[in-house]
Amino acid sequence: MKSSPDRIADALQTTSRVEALDALSPRRPTLALPEINRLAAHLRELPDERHPLKIAILRTYTTELLAPHWSCESLLQGFELTLYQAPYGALLQELQPGAGLLEFTPEVTYLFLRWEDLHPRLAGPVTALPDRAAVQAEALEYLTNLLAAFREKLPGLLVLTLLPRMTPPELGMFDAMAEDSETIFFSDLKRGIARRLRDGLPSVYFNDLDEVAADLGRAQCFDARLWHTARFPFSVAGAQAVVARLMSYPVLLKCPRVKCLVLDADNTLWGGIIGEDGMEGIRLGPDYPGSAYLAFQRRLLALQGRGLLLALCSKNNQADVLEVLRAHPHQLLREEHFAATRVNWEPKPVNLQAIAQELNIGLDALLFVDDSDFECEVVRRQCPGVMVVQAPGTPLELPECLDGIPQLEVLQLTDEDRRRATLYAGRRKDQQLKATAVSLDDYLASLEMVMHVGLDDHRQAARIAQLTQKTNQFNLTTRRYTEADIIRCMDDPNWLVAHFRLADIFGDHGLVGVALIRLEGETAEVDTLLMSCRIIGRGAETAFLAHLLGHLAQRGIRSVRGYYYPTAKNVMVNSFWPQHGFTAIDEAAYELELGAVPEARFIRVETEEAGIR
Repeated sequence: MKSSPDRIADALQTTSRVEALDALSPRRPTLALPEINRLAAHLRELPDERHPLKIAILRTYTTELLAPHWSCESLLQGFELTLYQAPYGALLQELQPGAGLLEFTPEVTYLFLRWEDLHPRLAGPVTALPDRAAVQAEALEYLTNLLAAFREKLPGLLVLTLLPRMTPPELGMFDAMAEDSETIFFSDLKRGIARRLRDGLPSVYFNDLDEVAADLGRAQCFDARLWHTARFPFSVAGAQAVVARLMSYPVLLKCPRVKCLVLDADNTLWGGIIGEDGMEGIRLGPDYPGSAYLAFQRRLLALQGRGLLLALCSKNNQADVLEVLRAHPHQLLREEHFAATRVNWEPKPVNLQAIAQELNIGLDALLFVDDSDFECEVVRRQCPGVMVVQAPGTPLELPECLDGIPQLEVLQLTDEDRRRATLYAGRRKDQQLKATAVSLDDYLASLEMVMHVGLDDHRQAARIAQLTQKTNQFNLTTRRYTEADIIRCMDDPNWLVAHFRLADIFGDHGLVGVALIRLEGETAEVDTLLMSCRIIGRGAETAFLAHLLGHLAQRGIRSVRGYYYPTAKNVMVNSFWPQHGFTAIDEAAYELELGAVPEARFIRVETEEAGIR
C-alpha cells in the first residue's frame, strides 16, 4: 500500500469523487486540517452530482471544530451539506416554537451528550456509588423522556452519541476483576439504552463512540489541551474518525445500498492461483499468509450475518474452484454460502450483469472485490454503478479492506436479514423446480404457497421501513420512509399499513410485501405498493392486491386510486395498474371503482390476527 502522503496526493489529483475514495481506501489515512480543507476544495470543484443533505447537531460540549470534517466527509460521500449547530447546551429549548432546529427540519439529527448529562452523579466516580441500579434507572428514564420529546417533534433520523470516558477506569487494571467495575457499569447502562430505543423509540439510534476510542487508542482519539481550554474533546484523528462513522446514517438513508458482495477467488479468498498451485499450494490455513485469508473469510461471514448476500465471480476452471469450496479443510465459505456463482472465462462485467439479473437486483447493489487492478478498472469503466474495492496486495491488509464502508452498515437487523442466505438457497431450488415444470401453472401449483397478510402491526414497522428504503424494482412510487414514519401511519386512522409474508415448500420467505394506503371518505389512495424482488413471478402481487381491495370494500371504500412514478429501475411495474383493471386518469394516476376484485391463483391467503385494526 502507498504511504499516507502519497495516497493524499493521489486523492488531490482525482477527477471524480469515487476515484478520491478509492485513493484513500481501504483504511483512511489521518489527514491534517490543511489537507482536509484542500481535499474538500478539490472535491467541490469536481463535476459529480451531489445529494442535498440537512444535518443538525445538539450538543453539551463544543463541536464547532468538527465542521471541516463534516464538510469533507459529506463531499466524499456525495452530499451537498447544510449544517445546523444548535447553541451550546440547548436541548429542549430547541423544541420550542420558533426555535432554529424546528425551522431547519433536519434529515438527520445528532445528539452529542456526556454521561453526566443523563445523571449528575455520573460525573464522579461510579465505583463508589452505593445505589448503582437506582442511578442507572434514573439516567435511563431521563434519556428516554428527552429522546421521546425530540422524536415527537423532529422528522428524520435521531442519532445519540455519548462522549467516551477519556481516562482509564477508576480501579485501573483491577477493574476487570472488580465487583463494582466501572466498565461493567457503563456496559450495562449502554445495553439499557439500546433496549429502550429498540422497544419504544423508532428511528432513534445509539452510536457507541467507545468503538472509535478503542480503534484509535485513547491517547490518539482525544486532545486534552483542547478539552480543558475549549471543551472540544477530540484530536484531529479522533474528529475525523467520529464524523466518518456518523456519516454512515445519511448514506444509508439516501444512497443505494449494497445487497451483494461479489468476490474473486484467487488471491482474494485464498492466496495463490488454484489452477496453477493446486489444493496443496494455495495459501489458506492457520499459518501466515493463509491465516489472513481465513480472517477475511470470517469477516465475510459476519457481513453475511447482516443480511448481505455473497456471490463468487472468478476467471477459473469451475472444477478447480469447486474442489476448494467442497474439500479444502480450511475453506470457511462453502457452496451454500454463495447466492450466485460465475466461475468461467467470461469478462467480469458480463458475469456481474448476469449475477445481478439472477439475484434480481440492480448493478448499484453490488460491491465487487478483486485483487487485479485490470479487473477492477474494467468493472469501473463498464459497470459504473458497481462499487469496486481492490483487494490489497499485502495479505495483512486484506481482513480490514471492507471496514468503514457505510453501504455495508445496517440500521435494523430483522429475521429476514439473518435468514437471507438460507432464503436465496431456497430460491435456487425454486429455480431448478421451475426449469423442470411442464407449465408455469404446474410450477406455481407445486409451490403450495401460503400468504399471511397483516395490518397495522407495530412489530413489523422496522422491516416495513427497511423495505421502503431499499426496494427499487417492484416499487410503484419508490417513496422512502423511516420506522417512525411507518408507526405514525399505523397510528393514524386515515392510513392503512399492510404487509404480507409468503411461505412455500422451500420455507418461509419472511415479510416481503408492503402497502401504505391513505383513506379519505369513500376513496383510498395507494401511496406505496412494493414487493421484494426474490418472489417476483409467483402472482403474489395479485393475491395481495385482491386481499386489500376486499378489505377496503368491507370498510366502505368505493374507489381506489393508485400511482406509478417511473424510475430507472421500476420499469417492470409500469403496467401494473392497467393489468389489474385500473383505468388511467392522467400520466401517473389510475383509478378503480370497487366491484369484482382480481383473482388470486395458486396462493392461499390467510389473515394475521395480531395488529389488525
